[in-house]
Amino acid sequence: LVTSWEFELLSSILILANCGTMGIQAQQEVTGGLGPVWAIFITGSEHFFTAFFMTECLLRFKVYGWSAFIPTKADGRSNLMDACLVFFTGVIITWAIPLLTLLTGTTSDSGFLRMLTVFRAVRLARLVRVFRKIPLFREAWMLLCGLTDSCRTLFWTIVVIFFVTYGFAIFGINLIVVPLQELRAATEDPEDVQRMDGFMHILDGMDKLMFTLVQVLCEDSFHAFMRDIMHFVPWSWMYFYSYVAIACLVLMNLVTAIIVEHAMETSKSDQEQQLREKVAKQAKEMKELSHLFNLMDTDGSGTLNWEEFKESFQDPEMKKMWRLLDFQPDDCKEVFRLLDDGDGEIETGEFFEGLSRMKGLAQAKHVYALQRSLDKMKQRMEELIEHNGFDFSRQRSPASPKSPVWHSTDRPVCFPGMHVS
Repeated sequence: LVTSWEFELLSSILILANCGTMGIQAQQEVTGGLGPVWAIFITGSEHFFTAFFMTECLLRFKVYGWSAFIPTKADGRSNLMDACLVFFTGVIITWAIPLLTLLTGTTSDSGFLRMLTVFRAVRLARLVRVFRKIPLFREAWMLLCGLTDSCRTLFWTIVVIFFVTYGFAIFGINLIVVPLQELRAATEDPEDVQRMDGFMHILDGMDKLMFTLVQVLCEDSFHAFMRDIMHFVPWSWMYFYSYVAIACLVLMNLVTAIIVEHAMETSKSDQEQQLREKVAKQAKEMKELSHLFNLMDTDGSGTLNWEEFKESFQDPEMKKMWRLLDFQPDDCKEVFRLLDDGDGEIETGEFFEGLSRMKGLAQAKHVYALQRSLDKMKQRMEELIEHNGFDFSRQRSPASPKSPVWHSTDRPVCFPGMHVS
């Protein structure tokens, strides 16, 4: 039960339901308009979820043992974190502390307890297991993998953007802000002074200018103050658009490309998904072969004779199926000879196993197995020749000058280990 995906799916559904009740509880705390019925429902559901999740952890411990909770692997860390969340935010907060306050007659900080209880929403991470195992959630699994794999890329993106923005801010201070301050001190036009005061508060300082550049990076309506700056520094648009070209157009597109590349690599390296696809492909091939065998077995005997096998290559429908399996009508006799074990009929097992091995290109392990079999056969033949005293002579027989003559002792031919009287 615990190892089935149905149990994992049920646990994930209850985790979602628990998060839903936590949202209803938060809404009730703010508005207070849900009524006493909802309060009783929320309290009862908390006890139900705590009991279920605690039972789930105990069952997993019974089935998998301590090794499943050792944080040396990803699954172990996930199980350990899950058990800690259930114990601290479920057993202790929902059961232990309220029972302790009831027995001692003391009060507890309910706000602090509610804050700890909300941490149970972290158990949503367990949904990743369901997304990974169920083909229906394949796209969701890819999105989650892309999200987790992009964390490192996101961190270094922030670092690079910081240094690029820092460098542009230094240039901006020296090339734009300082000349504007000098112009502000020299001008006597009240309108120009007011106009410069309108945008100088977002430029006079490294922190303020960097924040303004981030606003430019996000394309957050920066053209309004840029036009005012251009009134006093006409070439300032080159400064801002250079930053847009480097930080927004080039850097952001490179980050997108890296994230997409990581997501594709994760999708290709997913061993479990590849195994499921391979099993599904084999099941589909077996279904096709079973359908072909039933069509060929006209007498319903469960075996195929030569006539039935030959007619299958002449029937238009079955001929198409043979071509889909990469077999042509000229291969009929050869395929029958390879599938038949010598009794003149092909049984179901011979048909499935033989065609499964002949379909497609030969794999390296099959070539290696054939080579090993030939080496063993050669070694066996050498032992047989040595045991029975056979020897090749360089003499030729008169009837056939090119054929070698076998010379042996008068002993009968026997295999090593055989006793001949």
